[in-house]
Amino acid sequence: MVKISKQRKILLISLIVAVGMITGFSVFTQDVGIIVNVGVICMFIVVTPLFLYRYLEFLWIKSVEKEFPNFMRDLAGFKKSGITLSEAVKMATRNKYGKLTPEIQKFANRLSWGVPFLRSLEIFAKRFRSSMIISEALDILKESYLSGGKIDRTLDSISKDMMLLREIEEERKSVVRQHVMIMYGIFFMFTGVSLAIIYVLLPMMAQPQAQTMGMQSPMSLTFEDPCSGLQATFPCSYFDVVCKAFTVPKGMGCYYVSLFFTVLLIQAIFMGLIAGQLGENSVIAGVKHSLIMLAFIFVIFMFIVRAGLLPF
Repeated sequence: MVKISKQRKILLISLIVAVGMITGFSVFTQDVGIIVNVGVICMFIVVTPLFLYRYLEFLWIKSVEKEFPNFMRDLAGFKKSGITLSEAVKMATRNKYGKLTPEIQKFANRLSWGVPFLRSLEIFAKRFRSSMIISEALDILKESYLSGGKIDRTLDSISKDMMLLREIEEERKSVVRQHVMIMYGIFFMFTGVSLAIIYVLLPMMAQPQAQTMGMQSPMSLTFEDPCSGLQATFPCSYFDVVCKAFTVPKGMGCYYVSLFFTVLLIQAIFMGLIAGQLGENSVIAGVKHSLIMLAFIFVIFMFIVRAGLLPF
């Protein structure tokens, strides 16, 4: 029987729910606007559970990395007393290492059941494959065990190096945190500028040509819908779908609302990913920022449209 991982189960269930919702609304409503809105909701249904699972795993790894140097230091202390490394692991179960404690307990249980130390270490290391720091530390421990060197000194060195790396990481976070806030500020500022253009410039562009004493002014300008009279499939057809989703009437207003909405979506996705990479050194953490920005954009535009606040 094929074993499906928890991550794939979450993705499979989310896809089934999303496909079921889209199919149901497509069959019973046959309204493009409703189907597009349901599609957006389904996108969040697919992405959010998977992101929460990956992000909770990321937080777990970070908390384990915080406690792992203490575990290495205690192993070194136990080893200096003259006991074997297996006995040192068993004695370490008496201490508390936060979320690392259950994994150490499993490690010690395997040793108690007669599993060789190297095999138990390999199983222990598989749980932390997503952490480069812990994986490298365990690889060094394995090589030291095989070579028969001074394991207590090796463990002490690993502990000190990991603590130093943790201090450097904390210092980096404090420095770049303000840059993450600046990126949020830029995003909200660009959103405000886009709304200002929609509310100020679009009504001016939509006004009829200025007339002077029954004659057209030579300084008057005319603006038209860039998609009018064009046979282009993209982006005009895509803008039509966006307008139907937000119930925006066709015309120049539809074109520019869809244009700014699309630009904001692109900015939210990539700026969120960059913010996560800067702030927490992880693209997975950046999905959190992207989802926040995307939800903000959808809520703002949906509120403006449903409340009838568009200037045209």
